[in-house]
Amino acid sequence: MSLEARTLLSILRLSATQPDIRAIAQEARIPLDMMRKTLQKLAGEGHIRLDDGHVEISAEQQLGLVILAIQGGVDVERACKAIGWQAFEDLVMAVLDANGVATRKHFRFQSHERRFEIDVLGLKEPVIFVIECKHWNQSWQRSATVKIVEKQIQRTKALITAFQEHRVRLGVDGWSDARLLPVVLTLSMTPFKTYKNVPVVPIFYLQAFINDEMTAHFDEFTFYPLRGIVPSGA
Repeated sequence: MSLEARTLLSILRLSATQPDIRAIAQEARIPLDMMRKTLQKLAGEGHIRLDDGHVEISAEQQLGLVILAIQGGVDVERACKAIGWQAFEDLVMAVLDANGVATRKHFRFQSHERRFEIDVLGLKEPVIFVIECKHWNQSWQRSATVKIVEKQIQRTKALITAFQEHRVRLGVDGWSDARLLPVVLTLSMTPFKTYKNVPVVPIFYLQAFINDEMTAHFDEFTFYPLRGIVPSGA
């Protein structure tokens, strides 16, 4: 593995702590002088920010580092696993926010006396993305994806029955139209792009999915329409 690839993985693993150059060099097992030059190069290219010897990265930069590591030959699963679970969900929200999609994290509700939780809701009129975040493992069988998608469809249908009491809380009370789209987001590639017309999207394709795939393949996805959504004051 190249020096830069090792550096990228170490930055991703330590990113929650705003590590200094020495800590990254030790984690990557790279001499300090070489690490300093590599980090200065990454900072000059806009991939990271150096502040008084500490490395800082935004959520958008974190996603960029994952992509850069993969482009540099790092195994997809290894690159994605370098960020933790909490960082994954925060990364999803940052990408959505940066692309004009409002977000709600860990949305909890009840339907027919059962409790449900949605990892992330993305709201951009008229679509509400009902997102399940999964650490995909290459050892999983196709059947695992099937089960995950089917459970996400169940959550989406449950949210429909409970939606009316939450529409103000979600900020969609003034929408003239609303429809739910279940989505499964993963940290690496999966055997499916869709299952039962539910998109299964690797995190590093999320931005393209929102801006391009949604339009190009709109008719291929199953949306669940919501009733009774009317403009405020109507």
